[in-house]
Amino acid sequence: MLYLVTLGVTSIWMMTLLCKRQLSWHSIVAAYVIGVSCADLFEGLFNLILGLYKFPTHLSTNPFYENEFGVIFADFLILPFTFIIFVHYAAKTKHPWKVSIPFAAGYIIMEWIYLKFGYMKYIHWNIFFSAFFYVAGFRFGAYLAPRISSYNPPVPYRVRLLCFSHMILMWVSAVFALPLLGMYQLKPGLFKDFMTDCRFTEMATGDILSVLITIFIPITPQKLKPLVFAFIALIGASIAIFTYCKGWLIFYNWNLFLAILRFVVPVGLIMLYDRWESSFKSDKTKIVK
Repeated sequence: MLYLVTLGVTSIWMMTLLCKRQLSWHSIVAAYVIGVSCADLFEGLFNLILGLYKFPTHLSTNPFYENEFGVIFADFLILPFTFIIFVHYAAKTKHPWKVSIPFAAGYIIMEWIYLKFGYMKYIHWNIFFSAFFYVAGFRFGAYLAPRISSYNPPVPYRVRLLCFSHMILMWVSAVFALPLLGMYQLKPGLFKDFMTDCRFTEMATGDILSVLITIFIPITPQKLKPLVFAFIALIGASIAIFTYCKGWLIFYNWNLFLAILRFVVPVGLIMLYDRWESSFKSDKTKIVK
């Protein structure tokens, strides 16, 4: 319940600020995808792979599902929404780092509350570790905030493209795989924990495509980009077929065609994002001239 309350408060706060229209849609998307990618990177390492702490969300009777729900709430919703709010305030001051102090303090207090009410469980972790990452994370966010809000200069495009690619590929897996809709499961046997096994494989395969997109798309002429995206989508389809043939991809309410679309559709959305960003850059260049 506490996760739903936090999400509700954060969402209302964010929407109230967005109604003021002080951030462009490009800035909002950039802040969101950077927030998702940074949160997912550390959560994937410390929570899923190393198992240093867990999220007993009390939203399921299955402890593995409970933790994964907590990861989805934190990485894809609460933390990225908070970062959008943070960018809004940090961009309005000449000293963005000062805004990082109350945000970091607020998250340290909130984590303490989660611990006290049993919505977070430390295994090999400590609140001082969390405090360090909150302080460092929001301090780094203070450096990025003016770049995100003004696009002058912007966060390097390769970084934005990598973060967007990771976000869209991971959102698809978070929704359709275990535990949310539970339509399929990846089980290559790399980890004993079946959720870690599934999520790690999803992240690894998705980030292979993300890195390929980040390497090749920025240096590809505009007319040839659809071909490059198509080739990368074909790699994704090959991954789906390979994992299915190896017996690693288990279908519940899923099939091979949908498994292929699971890669092809996100790559198509990334192509649209690239066009959107390229058009925005072109328009800004014309205005400057």
